[in-house]
Amino acid sequence: MARRDTPLRRLKYRLLSRLPGQAGLNYARKLRKLDAPRAEAQMRAALEASAGGICIDLGANMGVHSRTMAARAGKVYAFEPDPWTAARLRENLSDLPNVEVIEAAAGPEAGTVHLYRTPDFDSDRETQSQSSSLLAEKRNIDREHAIDVEMVDFPAFLEGLEGEISVIKMDIEGAEVALMEALLDHPVLERIGHIFVETHESRIPELAPRTEALRARARGLSRPVINLDWK
Repeated sequence: MARRDTPLRRLKYRLLSRLPGQAGLNYARKLRKLDAPRAEAQMRAALEASAGGICIDLGANMGVHSRTMAARAGKVYAFEPDPWTAARLRENLSDLPNVEVIEAAAGPEAGTVHLYRTPDFDSDRETQSQSSSLLAEKRNIDREHAIDVEMVDFPAFLEGLEGEISVIKMDIEGAEVALMEALLDHPVLERIGHIFVETHESRIPELAPRTEALRARARGLSRPVINLDWK
C-alpha cells in the first residue's frame, strides 16, 4: 500500500534523511517515493508526446514498460543483459514489431562485464531477476557467482540513431550513476527529451555522493528533462 503523502510525513522524512549513514539514505528514499505518482504522471505525459519517436528501456526485465512505450513510440529499444531474462523478454514482446530487444547492458563504454544475480535467483527467477546488478557492492547480490555479459557503449549507440530520442527509462541497479555521468558529458545529450532514472544509493551507499552530484547537475538542465526520482 502506498504511503499517504502529507506535509507532516514529508517534513519527517526530510529531517530524518539528514541522519548519517544508512538510516539517512533509507529516509531519503522514502521521501523520494512520495514523488513516485508525480514521476509516473510525468512519464505518461512524455510518452504521450513521443508519438512515432524513439524510446529506450534500460533494464527492461519482463517488458512492462517496453510495452507501454511501444503503444506510442515508432521504435523501442529494450536492453536486458541477463540471458535468461532477455529470452523471457523476447517472448513477452514478440507481438510488438516496433520493439527490438538488445541482450546487453548499457554503459559508458563497450566490453564484457560481470552481472551479479541474487542468491535466490534460481528459486524465483522472474522476481529475482529484477535485482541483478553489474555492481558487486550491491547488498542483495551473490558476489561469489557472476555471469559475463556484453556491455554496449550507450552514448555511441545513441549517436548512431537517426533523429531525436524521446524517452529513456533507466532502472539498472546501481549502474545508472556511471552511465548518467557519461551522458551528461556527451554531446548526444542534446538529442534526448526525457530521462527517467531509478537510483540505488540506499542499496549501494558508496554511490550516494555521486548520485547527489548528478541531482545537482540535472537541476541545472532545461533539456533533457531528467527525473532521478522515478519509482
